[in-house]
Amino acid sequence: MEDYHFLDMDFGGKGWVFAGIYDGHGGKQAAHHASQKLHEVFLRAVLSGLAPQQAFARAYETTSEEIKEQDSGTTAVTIFIREGRVYAANAGDARAIVVGREGLRQLTVDHRLDDTTERQRIVRMGGLVSDPYVRRGLRGLMPTRTIGDSFFKPVGVIATPSVREYEILKDDLMVVAACDGLFDVMSNSDVADFVRKSPQPERLLEALKREVLVKRGGSDNLTIIAVSLDHVPDTKERRRHITRISVARHLVAWLSRKRSG
Repeated sequence: MEDYHFLDMDFGGKGWVFAGIYDGHGGKQAAHHASQKLHEVFLRAVLSGLAPQQAFARAYETTSEEIKEQDSGTTAVTIFIREGRVYAANAGDARAIVVGREGLRQLTVDHRLDDTTERQRIVRMGGLVSDPYVRRGLRGLMPTRTIGDSFFKPVGVIATPSVREYEILKDDLMVVAACDGLFDVMSNSDVADFVRKSPQPERLLEALKREVLVKRGGSDNLTIIAVSLDHVPDTKERRRHITRISVARHLVAWLSRKRSG
């Protein structure tokens, strides 16, 4: 298993929330490093006065540069909650959604070759396209943006994240962030239905785990973070509404390496 995560319900000692999921490939170094360092770079940037959007860009690109001498890579999805707003950033195909009592909104962009902008950048930089993989030499990579993956950087695989700001509405129930082990098996609408049936994070994640790994036969690694958006003002009480779960099967490490070439 090459997934790592980070979760802090009192980020920076200010009552903020920061969560990150890092789905590694080609080894665990990139995902592990990102889980240890990316939020630190982000916090320093925010405390220095940068807006979260710029802080995320700095954090992703700096973290990627720090591991350029090794060859593993990782996708990433991160969320930062402050003053009634969610800031979501991602590189690759990990995803975050906000689920309301009726609607839902995807906060991230799936960075794969079926995105025209991503495909054009890869081709312009000299990368070969062999759907669904970006090819350089004999090696292939599915996501078009990652942290690490120094071998693929010359052909347009970048670490720059997509970032979105979202104002929390009174009818919003939960933010769900996960690696592609969830969203390759379940649609956004599927996940939203589960949120509405199980609005407590612990119950939700157990239900999603059973659905993905047992009922739908998912065999990829699976890491999910669910953050309740109930407006609970007290930090200690809010911590009870925030949880995570990380599960895997024996074939996960092999499948992850296989996906990256």
